[in-house]
Amino acid sequence: MKKLVLLTSLAFAAIIGHAQTAVDIAKVLEFKNANYNAGQTITGKAVEYTVEIKNISKDTVTLITAHAGCGCTVPNFTPNTKFGPGQVTKVNIVFNGSATGPYTKVTDITFDNGLTQRVQLTGEGVATLAPPPATTEATSVTPPKPKTDKN
Repeated sequence: MKKLVLLTSLAFAAIIGHAQTAVDIAKVLEFKNANYNAGQTITGKAVEYTVEIKNISKDTVTLITAHAGCGCTVPNFTPNTKFGPGQVTKVNIVFNGSATGPYTKVTDITFDNGLTQRVQLTGEGVATLAPPPATTEATSVTPPKPKTDKN
């Protein structure tokens, strides 16, 4: 029984110790365009955006891979890219535009030390984009000057 309690305690301590050593990605990397809203897009026309990733830590980070959630989205990047403190790397993501209606496309970007960031593209596929609202120029009419006795 004592051995069981000891083993359970050691296992619990190991789990707690591991959880405390997990790295918070926000303390290592800063993301620009991690949640990109493309607005209305034409169905069938590709949508492309770039996620910029800045290393805000003191150590070199390696971008290992990026995987899209479906075959209609492709992340373009250089695998195993190392970038040092203050440096920026980019992942260009292309969605083929096959959706009609609201869409959400995700890509998981994986780094060394077990770090992963999910980025997201949202938008709405439409057959054609609505034309911008017509603008009318307001014309101001200057009232005629009143006649005076001097005229």
